[in-house]
Amino acid sequence: MVVIGGGFAGATCARALAERGLAVTLVEPSAQYVACPFSNAVVAGLREMDQQTFGYQGLVGAGVKLVPHAAAAVDPLARSVRLEDGIELSYDRLVLAPGVDLRFDAIGGYDAAAAGLMPHAWKAGAQTLLLRRQLEVMEDGGLVVIAAPPNPFRCPPGPYERASLIAHYLKTHKPRSKIIILDAKDAFSKQRLFEAAWTELYPNMIE
Repeated sequence: MVVIGGGFAGATCARALAERGLAVTLVEPSAQYVACPFSNAVVAGLREMDQQTFGYQGLVGAGVKLVPHAAAAVDPLARSVRLEDGIELSYDRLVLAPGVDLRFDAIGGYDAAAAGLMPHAWKAGAQTLLLRRQLEVMEDGGLVVIAAPPNPFRCPPGPYERASLIAHYLKTHKPRSKIIILDAKDAFSKQRLFEAAWTELYPNMIE
């Protein structure tokens, strides 16, 4: 069996199948996985990036064969996966769990280069640390603008959780600062809970 993708879904699936005695090959090009859940706490300085970073040795210890390459193509008729280096893996069953990624073509003028100045930080890792550094060097009284995407998107509470954690950082370190959320939706996930918390904990800071 071949599993493509070593994120939450792929890694969990590969381990569960291996623990049931199946021969499992995990195709994952990254040596480490950086988790998005709790990464907003890294932005706010409440958690460090190494606490978000996980290796794959636990899976190897559970009997999963790790192939550190990216999958380039799947041939369902031949039941094979071609890797980026040209090697082909045959399979009897295939699990596709490559995860999601940012679509830079969704917003005109915003691309990977622009993300170096205006970090999206929706993919945990270097972008998370860049946003954290920008908050650290921002003057007290500065403005943080968050653009919440339209539905559907991964982790619907994410932008509002981020606003909450950034507000915690600003209240603690730069209390004259403000956050503006740009959001075209009529409603958002857990809205009443977030707005109640903002009113109680961060009055006049989040708009």
